[in-house]
Amino acid sequence: MAIKMKQKSIELFEGFLNTGIRYFKWMVVAALAIILLTGIYKVDSSEVAVVLRFGALTGATQKEQIKQPGLHVSLPSFIDEVVKVPVERVQELSVGSLYGSGALLGKAIQSNGYVMTGDSNIVRMNIAVKYKISDPIAYALRVNDISAALQGIVSGEMTALVSGTTVDDVLTTEKSTLTSRTMKNAQAVADRVGLGVTFTNIELTEITPPSEAVEAFNNATTASVRKETLIQQAKDYEESTLPGAQAQAQQLIADANTAQADAVARATATSAQFNALYSQYKQNPSVVYDGVFRARVSEVLKQSGATIVVPDAKGGSTRLILPNGKKSAE
Repeated sequence: MAIKMKQKSIELFEGFLNTGIRYFKWMVVAALAIILLTGIYKVDSSEVAVVLRFGALTGATQKEQIKQPGLHVSLPSFIDEVVKVPVERVQELSVGSLYGSGALLGKAIQSNGYVMTGDSNIVRMNIAVKYKISDPIAYALRVNDISAALQGIVSGEMTALVSGTTVDDVLTTEKSTLTSRTMKNAQAVADRVGLGVTFTNIELTEITPPSEAVEAFNNATTASVRKETLIQQAKDYEESTLPGAQAQAQQLIADANTAQADAVARATATSAQFNALYSQYKQNPSVVYDGVFRARVSEVLKQSGATIVVPDAKGGSTRLILPNGKKSAE
């Protein structure tokens, strides 16, 4: 009886063991399948991917190293690391290391962020950066924290440029110049260190003086804008007035030239007439004198309409000459 019970127990144990082994095999197969499935990954249309095997880049050529959009297979995740890189997407980053909203001067100024201008004034800047990943291999291998890297580069280049610019220019006319030069310089630094990114835009979203100086800065800005407005108004007035003044000046010159020519012509005619009369006078003085005298007196009488008393040409008694040509001796 005891032998039969022992035999039955052994059979039960063997059955349980066989069942366990069978289930264990299925569990192993399922685990292997799951592990293999983790090696299947999808790359979206706006991305590419690179695969790092134990930290090293896989693929002998750049074409093999960069996985294009679609389904791909790699080794399990504990062997291969798939790094997806959004090369087609424009990414945005806010650089606030130089900006503290509403912050006051004092002991906390460094923690609130600021930059000093070339004329020893203080301003705070909030900068928006847009960029794209241009080299996915460099990005995957060399960049651990792209945000920190770009913030450091952009804030450093902006600080260097602002330190050589007056505060009035920073707040008014030089904003676009600062951003364009910052983007150019930051791109050069990013290329030099191999970040694999391309800046598409850098913009000053906010630039403010310290809270204590806001009113003074606003007054200065208003005065600067007023100055530019007046200068523009003066230029507009010049452009509208100058052509008319120039035309008037040309007309005056033309009129003067015409008057000069007329005066010269009349003077020339009078001179010629005088020379001819003088030539006759030299030949017969008394006749010419009497004729000229009578002609001039006649002209005067026609204009005056009154009697005139003139002396006799021969020095005798005076004569009264009437407008109708009659004479009366006194």
